[in-house]
Amino acid sequence: MKLSSLILTSKASLIGALKVFKRPSYIVLAISGAILSSSFILWSLNLDLVKYIVVDAPISFADKLNFFWSVYKDIFTTYESLQALGLVVFSILFGINLSLITFAIKNQGFKNVPKKSGFGGLALAIVGGGCVACGTSLLAPLLATFGAVSGAFLRELSLYLNWIGSLLMIYSIYKLGLLANYIRTKETLDKSNSL
Repeated sequence: MKLSSLILTSKASLIGALKVFKRPSYIVLAISGAILSSSFILWSLNLDLVKYIVVDAPISFADKLNFFWSVYKDIFTTYESLQALGLVVFSILFGINLSLITFAIKNQGFKNVPKKSGFGGLALAIVGGGCVACGTSLLAPLLATFGAVSGAFLRELSLYLNWIGSLLMIYSIYKLGLLANYIRTKETLDKSNSL
């Protein structure tokens, strides 16, 4: 693909995505999706703790909310800065991707939605989103078989997986933006032809 063609398709994708986000409901969905994905990544391997805090912990509702809020508030002090930034970037991209997928399904059906890049990105971000004792523990037993279990290696692997997941989300957003641009252009042409 030539650079000029890539620039044109990227511009068309961006225009399509921006047209979708003119509707406030898609902005709310993107924000909700970002919060949901970051929650899922942060808490997916600590579900017993979540259950204990929500159901069994003898603390007030305000203390429970404070417990969950403190995880989001302290993300940049808990994780290394590149890992925290990767988690935030991925979560934002996931929210955008979710809104565009919803728009595409609503207007075009499920068949035209790029599935592999979006779901693959989420899987990599879950594996890479946690700390050495959390998210990468999914890989630790497999990597231990091959003798690669140092904390530094797992931290680096986690970082790379998170950023690769973000790249897959960007690709999915690019494809969905092109689809949204096509849908919007078709709607505009249909309206002008009916007049």
